Amino acid sequence: MIQLIDDQLLGAVLRGSTPPRRRADVFTTGYWYVRLCQAVLASNRNLGALSTPFALLPGPTRDRAIRALLELPDQIGLVSLRDLAPVMGQLRNRHDLNILGMEVLAAAVHLEADVYLSAPSPRLQEALIRESRRARIVE
Repeated sequence: MIQLIDDQLLGAVLRGSTPPRRRADVFTTGYWYVRLCQAVLASNRNLGALSTPFALLPGPTRDRAIRALLELPDQIGLVSLRDLAPVMGQLRNRHDLNILGMEVLAAAVHLEADVYLSAPSPRLQEALIRESRRARIVE
């Protein structure tokens, strides 16, 4: 079983939390990873939902979490757009999602993964269901 986690859940895992499914491989998408990096590494400007949990960590713990962000641990998979682009192109015929949503959908289909989201995303969730993939909200 593979779980595909969003940027907020990825941030939590990098800070030391357990992934939603303990005994499942963990993957994320390129865009979710980029959004997390942008939010945390540019957090000297504005703190937000993605950056605040990192900023509130004690110094050594924060440093460890930032190092994990800068170089994803081996246990977190990231599918190349080289593999996903053709799948995204095919799925575009059936779904009208933005590029982030298309990457998530393609990764879920390619990996045969369940998707774990920190907030509802109705259009993405509907597309996942239509492609026989499950989406779960983790609060």
